[in-house]
Amino acid sequence: MQVVEVQTTTPPPPTPNVDGKEGYWMNIDDSDSPNKFIQYVDEASKQDQIIAHTRYSTRQLNLNFGQKVMDVGCGAGKDLSRLESMVESQGQVFGMDISREMVECAKSRMSHLPNVTVFCGDAASIPIENNYFDAIRCERLLQHVPSPDQVISEMVRVTKSGGRIVVTDVDWSSTTISIPKSIEKINRIILNEVIFNAHPTIGIQLKGRMKKNPQIENIELFAQCLYTDSLNMADEFLWLGERGKMAVSQGLISEEEYNLWRETIEQMEEEGSFVFTMNIFTVSGSKK
Repeated sequence: MQVVEVQTTTPPPPTPNVDGKEGYWMNIDDSDSPNKFIQYVDEASKQDQIIAHTRYSTRQLNLNFGQKVMDVGCGAGKDLSRLESMVESQGQVFGMDISREMVECAKSRMSHLPNVTVFCGDAASIPIENNYFDAIRCERLLQHVPSPDQVISEMVRVTKSGGRIVVTDVDWSSTTISIPKSIEKINRIILNEVIFNAHPTIGIQLKGRMKKNPQIENIELFAQCLYTDSLNMADEFLWLGERGKMAVSQGLISEEEYNLWRETIEQMEEEGSFVFTMNIFTVSGSKK
């Protein structure tokens, strides 16, 4: 099978052009510093809770020696070597991402594995023939794309009958932080009303969206609560501070309200009472 690489131009962001990392994930190649996205993914992937969830999701692929698997939205290739170790040298691993910067990085990292192919393409129109893969996955991709159902349909199309489809994503609306009553309203606006990606509640919707596809059966759901008591961790990897700044830029709260909110949670961090939680979901199934 020969991969037909799609010569795409990166589409515009599916959400308003806001001052946060999340709004630019579909437009990485046009950003001032594509490397910051690669560095972010690398650092986030080192977190124990993300590692544990990714291990679960890749096990759900039920891969065996010699099989063919694809990672859609593979980014800089953080999971490709793990997939290769599961199918071994006689198997085939494909990674696809819409960002050429990500793809070039992944190619470089996987250059020592001849059975790993990385290419640029659009998840809504995967340039692979029908019924090719034994398993396919995507992780934290659907929150960014214009049409998640179309991506799921494409993943199903290129998977063999009996093959596995595994999708992981977060529910940003599930975010909670420990806060006093005095800033509850400001906090609610920051966590629930800021626009920063196309589908912030996609995680909780995954099972329903997979159920809607008539070609997927044996659907299983796994949920995990991500948590940290470090404000720095919440800022760096879960974009808490960015969401507060975006609330100001989107006119949802005033600068004074933001400062009050920020000072309060920084004080909680000093006192040791800060807690952040958010839910992540993996939904898996088999193609009929």
